[in-house]
Amino acid sequence: MIQRFVFILSVSLVPLAVCAQSPTMGVWAGASVEKKLGKAFSVELNGQMRVSDNFTITRAYLGELGVGYRLTKHWKVGAFYRYTGRRKYNKETLDYYYRPYHRFYGELTFDHKIWRGLKGNYRLRYQDQFKDDTEGLVADKSYIRNKFELSYDMKTRFTPFASADIFYRIGTGIDQVRSKIGVDIDLTKRQSLSVSVFTDVPVNAGPITEVYGNIGYKLKLK
Repeated sequence: MIQRFVFILSVSLVPLAVCAQSPTMGVWAGASVEKKLGKAFSVELNGQMRVSDNFTITRAYLGELGVGYRLTKHWKVGAFYRYTGRRKYNKETLDYYYRPYHRFYGELTFDHKIWRGLKGNYRLRYQDQFKDDTEGLVADKSYIRNKFELSYDMKTRFTPFASADIFYRIGTGIDQVRSKIGVDIDLTKRQSLSVSVFTDVPVNAGPITEVYGNIGYKLKLK
């Protein structure tokens, strides 16, 4: 099992390494807890740290809280609030600090088995982001995101997947596509680990400059 997982993850690095031109490396590491409230409702709490520049700088940290509601077997809706501390440079103090950002987003997801172990997942998300300023909250960026994912159930603890997340910035257009490939691992009945590698492919804005690893732990409570 372990050998198979290592092989899949190694193969997943190839397409991103080919596309990137001497990229810097980083990692997004986080954990989440999901609690079901009845058959349809759920509450989710997430936390994450983002390290970049060849693992030398903590670029951002974030925490988010949201609720989900399963409409049918295949359809689900959710609403979340995210707080992010993002590293910025202060020209007055000549030092770095973490500027607060506030993001609100709602999403609609659909999943369906395509053939045997192959499963398709689609997520439509609208997000609004604000940043703290001397005058209060200031609108930052608004996006509509379309994410398409394919996964394959290997009938083991490992489920490989690949996805593309298309970012459409309101008033501007599509500015990037987040390409990801990785493996979900069932640790226990209620605990799982997701290990992947991804990069943000800019649209008409030069070559790929950063490649990230992503490690996420999830606990589902009764």
